[in-house]
Amino acid sequence: MMDAVQFIPHEKTMVFVSHLIEVKDKFAIAELHITPDLMFCESEGLPTWSSIELMAQTISVYAGYKGQTQGLPPKIGFLLGTRKMQLPCAYFSLGTTVQIRVEQSYLHEGLGQFHCEIEYQEHKFSAMLSVFEPENMNEIIGKLV
Repeated sequence: MMDAVQFIPHEKTMVFVSHLIEVKDKFAIAELHITPDLMFCESEGLPTWSSIELMAQTISVYAGYKGQTQGLPPKIGFLLGTRKMQLPCAYFSLGTTVQIRVEQSYLHEGLGQFHCEIEYQEHKFSAMLSVFEPENMNEIIGKLV
């Protein structure tokens, strides 16, 4: 189990993945401990609409880990969209842990699609996320400005 924050380009208040549990060639498994200090947390717990961010950050951890094995720092990526999002309950309760699994379905020239699942108690949340990690972020930002 590794601290996930070392693999993503996020500041601590915006981190939604606690640990990287397992990573292989095409998938990664991470977890998040639900604590009151998480951004968006309410008295009932963390709203499950945040699942898309948990999934996206797990993809980022996966990409950051793979990049680190090649001596590269974590890169900024973009969440392009989601399909088939399933949210079977409204909150992740305080004091619980969720496990997030992402599996690469497609990756070409920085454009990727991942099948994502979150296991929480007896529930399984799922979605397909489309992401983009540009090769040269400075070039992209320069075109936008």
